[in-house]
Amino acid sequence: MTATRSRTPHLPLQALAGLFIALAACAFIACSNSEMVADSDIGIVAGNNEWEQPFSNSGYTPNTEDIDESSSSKALDYLPLDDTEYPYAGIPRIVIETEDLREIKDRETEIPAKLQIWGEKAPETEIMELTIRGRGNSSWGMPQKSYKIEFVNKQAMLGMPKDRDWALIANYADKTLMKNYLMYNLSKQLGASYAPRCKFVDLYLNKEYLGVYLLTETVKIGKNRVNIPKNEQSYLIEFDLKKKDNDQYIIPFQERIYNIHFPQKASDSAKQTFTAFIRNFEEYLKKEDFTNSLSQWIDIDAYIKHYWIQEFSSNPDAKCRTSVFFTWQVGKTIQMGPVWDFDLSMGGHPEDVSTYSDWLIRNSCWDMYLFKDSTFSTQAYLFWKGHQKTFQNILDSIDNISSWLQFAAENNFKKWNILGSTKNHWHSTPYKTYNDAIADLKLWLRQRIDWINKQYQSQQILLR
Repeated sequence: MTATRSRTPHLPLQALAGLFIALAACAFIACSNSEMVADSDIGIVAGNNEWEQPFSNSGYTPNTEDIDESSSSKALDYLPLDDTEYPYAGIPRIVIETEDLREIKDRETEIPAKLQIWGEKAPETEIMELTIRGRGNSSWGMPQKSYKIEFVNKQAMLGMPKDRDWALIANYADKTLMKNYLMYNLSKQLGASYAPRCKFVDLYLNKEYLGVYLLTETVKIGKNRVNIPKNEQSYLIEFDLKKKDNDQYIIPFQERIYNIHFPQKASDSAKQTFTAFIRNFEEYLKKEDFTNSLSQWIDIDAYIKHYWIQEFSSNPDAKCRTSVFFTWQVGKTIQMGPVWDFDLSMGGHPEDVSTYSDWLIRNSCWDMYLFKDSTFSTQAYLFWKGHQKTFQNILDSIDNISSWLQFAAENNFKKWNILGSTKNHWHSTPYKTYNDAIADLKLWLRQRIDWINKQYQSQQILLR
């Protein structure tokens, strides 16, 4: 049977003119949309409540701030990269070499090093000077380590604003590789004043492939980070049970430990000012008499946003253990945030750590008092009710992110053969494939949303 080739009809001049105008309009709209996307901070498309892809499928397109102006006219010097065993997987590659290839043995010693960002076939930035050290708490005891890096000069990284301080987070306990990314983006979507920006990368350290990491802004005071004045009347505080050497701790009632991250080397006067404020606030909470306005002490809107991210994800650290941050300025109210560290949340871990069927956060710390106030409790409910779509959208974003991470995840779990393992305490759930881990995460989130809704329904509150 002979195939018949269809002929392309000739368009009259009038139709061609109309087609040209339509194409021009489409081009204009595309340009407008590209500007809208460029305004997004950490992977959220501004203005339409959708999730933008967190890196390019075709490789890293460097931000102009990442590259020295002279680099376009000459070949870049490069740090060697051998990707024979772990080939390019569609995400940026960070290559780091320490001085004399020194091993990073602890979280205190800052080792001089060099860093370069690679695309698919070649480096795409100049070599940058920095120091590197270990970071993390329980995660430091895991085979895949996290690192703190500090550049000699401020650097813009993968489109994120310039700064000297960054973290390379190894999500070894998280077999989905994306829990931190999801919650940082959720925090931004819910309207937090600041949430850490982050990008997925592959890390090569001292000529060794180390897997998929999250290059993340660190929690610090700065114009593009936690934006409060740098003076002795401004405080960045963490609930923290770790009690590392050289940290500044306040323990007002021998119940909770407050780590003062800023002011650094706070004066005795600054410590006393903060201690007095926290004592008075906690005494106010314990009286459970909220006739005097709670808004004198906390920014209620910011508090509820922070609460729901922690409660929704069942983040065990948020029970005043660690990584719960807030700021306070003399004469102002407590501002909760930014959120941080969700690798042990959202299921896939021992059931007592991240169950979907319990109130994990509201029965601990300050929340155990706040939720006894009917006004605060109602405001928390109304926030949940009003942001159902935002929480539901996470499920759709997971499919997109996992599809972008497929090849990178394949390399990662070839390096770290842990998908089916339960040897590590946090790896209580074995999976046959990466997609199985993703499916389990989605199931947990669906169950969590349903469970929260049912709790409100059982209180005769109708979710509409």
